Amino acid sequence: MGHRTTFLSFWDVELSNFPGETFRRRVLSTVEARRLIGSARAAGALVCVAKDDLGAPYCERERAQHRQLCNALRDHADIEVQLKDFFGSDCANPLCMAKVGVHADLLVVGCAYRFAEGAGVAADAASDVVADMSGDERARHRAAYIARMSVEPESIEFCVFEHVELANIDPTAPASRSL
Repeated sequence: MGHRTTFLSFWDVELSNFPGETFRRRVLSTVEARRLIGSARAAGALVCVAKDDLGAPYCERERAQHRQLCNALRDHADIEVQLKDFFGSDCANPLCMAKVGVHADLLVVGCAYRFAEGAGVAADAASDVVADMSGDERARHRAAYIARMSVEPESIEFCVFEHVELANIDPTAPASRSL
């Protein structure tokens, strides 16, 4: 029997990821997440998915955020995930392809962002000036704004959604252990 497929998403889940099966959500340590990702990658069973179309020209911001989290995982958690992992042979892997079930789980990586040293909160982030910019100007402005942000390494968290057989559910377990 082959290795379980591990779908990997940054930040997002959607209802279609849970096709009526019983599942639970567990928080993993960095060590556990590193082991799960490494094992799935070695078995050829790691599939990275994203809510946004990371290949679309209008998703520069989303690509930049994915790159930042990939870099933070590599630099602070010793976990190797690259932006190219979110692409299949023809396109970006959509989040809707991830289905938690008997042979697949979904690992979601979350984090918070902070302004880079000395960047401060820019007044223009919420100004009306941005609304008056052309599409190209707005894209450059967004790219500059994103460059001032960075992943807060201490905020990185890992949650795995995994299939649970009904017979294995403990009715006395705290409600937060299963959804």
